[in-house]
Amino acid sequence: MKGTGWYRTMGYLIREVRRNKIDVVHTHLTRAAYIGHALGMVTKVPIVTSVHIANNDQIYKRLARRQNRLVAVSNFVAGMLHGRGVPERFIDTVYNGTDFVDIAPARREDVLDELRIPHDRKLVGLVGKVCRDKGQLELISAMKDVRKQHPDAHVLFVGRVEEDFRPEVEAAIQETGFADRFTVTGVRHDIPRLLDAMTLSTLPSVMETFGVAAIEAMARQKAVVATRVGALPEVVRHQQTGLLVDFRPEAIAEAVSYLLEHGQEREEMGYRGRLLVEQKFTLQEMANRFESVYRRAAGTG
Repeated sequence: MKGTGWYRTMGYLIREVRRNKIDVVHTHLTRAAYIGHALGMVTKVPIVTSVHIANNDQIYKRLARRQNRLVAVSNFVAGMLHGRGVPERFIDTVYNGTDFVDIAPARREDVLDELRIPHDRKLVGLVGKVCRDKGQLELISAMKDVRKQHPDAHVLFVGRVEEDFRPEVEAAIQETGFADRFTVTGVRHDIPRLLDAMTLSTLPSVMETFGVAAIEAMARQKAVVATRVGALPEVVRHQQTGLLVDFRPEAIAEAVSYLLEHGQEREEMGYRGRLLVEQKFTLQEMANRFESVYRRAAGTG
């Protein structure tokens, strides 16, 4: 979609739309939105564009015409689009889904053995890219207070480590004085197994336009401590499926300590979180909603 490739892509799409009598074209992210906009102008086919991030690009306002649809991944993103000039009648919200509810549970002890973590540790997990925006530094700082009440707490970071960020996060772990209570797995392809081994999950992000990691943890029946930012309040229900906090180590520490201390309440939150995922955040629900959007764009719904 860059350079001269843009023209080849446009030519290919025009031919495919006309040859196969395609009714709707669905694009993702900003560069594809520009191609979709041009394609729609040439072929008159309706364009459905998914908006995953918050930005100021004018392409989304330009796409709000005829039968085109803009799909926001959350009401937070839908509000952002409307605030930047996109009429509400062109916006649909379709939440992301997960299939983690369909995967059989793993034995916690097997995961702990694999990671060489003692069985008596309480795992506080954070699944996501290890970078400044995901809150690993804040959780590391928070654990200094958590450890005073819960010396058996152990942090598990799961996700790709940004190389520029690695020295900073490793230094922060060493400065705590209990580096042996942190495990960084890197990229893993067995996230449900790792979630099953966790006592609770956290998502102390700077910003989230949805929060896939939160619904994945909830699908595995884990209470979630998340920051009160972006779309996270749409996903994590405060005091029902987890706790929402400010983006401060002290607030994160207080919530983590509370859930470690109150096991029954934590388990009940996890149970309610799984029910919420089964009701709103499955892949089938996501597919149903997209089918409805496609029908509206094609003029058949």
